[in-house]
Amino acid sequence: MKVMEHNPLLSFEDGLEITYSDLKCREDGKDYITIYFERPNAEGFFDSAQLDFPGSDFEKIKGFSNEDLEGFRFYVERSGKTALQFSREEANAKLS
Repeated sequence: MKVMEHNPLLSFEDGLEITYSDLKCREDGKDYITIYFERPNAEGFFDSAQLDFPGSDFEKIKGFSNEDLEGFRFYVERSGKTALQFSREEANAKLS
């Protein structure tokens, strides 16, 4: 059984953590990653959301507002390609 990694991408002072998955492959053969957003909340749990990059919108949203998600799109646009490249490089290193 393969364990999916959550690789660190960005951390913020308010506790928000952005991580990304190992490389995945769609049925059409195109590579993608899942980008995860988590932040501790006042109830002692975590707000969370995720999206597949490239090409999807947020899903599995718990506790984040639409305004939060719009702000997160900025980080996806700025860092998604870099995270995807990191995942590709890591996948290639595991094959070597």
